[in-house]
Amino acid sequence: MGYELVDILHKTPDYASIAEQQERQRQAAIAQGTSNINAAFGGFTPSFYQKRAQAYTDWAMPQLSQQYQTNRNQVGFNLANRNLLGSGAANKQWSDLNRAMGQARQTIADTGIGQAQGLQQSVEQQRQTLLNQLYQSADPAGAGAAATQSAASFAQPSVFPALGNLFSGLANQYYLSQVINTNRPTSYITSPASYSVGSGALPGVLGQ
Repeated sequence: MGYELVDILHKTPDYASIAEQQERQRQAAIAQGTSNINAAFGGFTPSFYQKRAQAYTDWAMPQLSQQYQTNRNQVGFNLANRNLLGSGAANKQWSDLNRAMGQARQTIADTGIGQAQGLQQSVEQQRQTLLNQLYQSADPAGAGAAATQSAASFAQPSVFPALGNLFSGLANQYYLSQVINTNRPTSYITSPASYSVGSGALPGVLGQ
């Protein structure tokens, strides 16, 4: 009986060693999965986000230039129609128009940076989500596949929202209506497609 008891004790599994080995394997799998995830997201560098911000600027600036031209023509037409070119009111309107253009440029630059920062936050949140899932599953292959799919989705070109009228506030300024209402009206003429007067009378688009 004594020998039988010793044999049974010798055959009892070493659960502590088994658990230790399993944990080593789990940690190795997590390390591999972490490497797979980081590799999949490796292209999201500061340069990537800078290019995204610039992409928005490149998309928006032609629209801004068109808005500027439209407002420039309208201001010039209104002033010429009331014989106010060269007046103090005209100088103020040109100054306000150019100031609005500068503010619009800054708005576009800030929007591009904000969109790039928002994308960066989304990418990092997804990376952390995948890491958390990896810690639970210890499945490096699955983690790598999910990370590759997510990274490909984030790398797609952004779809930008429509550019609003960045000169809307300019048209609503009280002094414009004051100029129209307090000066002697003349006969109205048909607004030309593109207003122009003598050299130097109308400012060009800022930066051009």
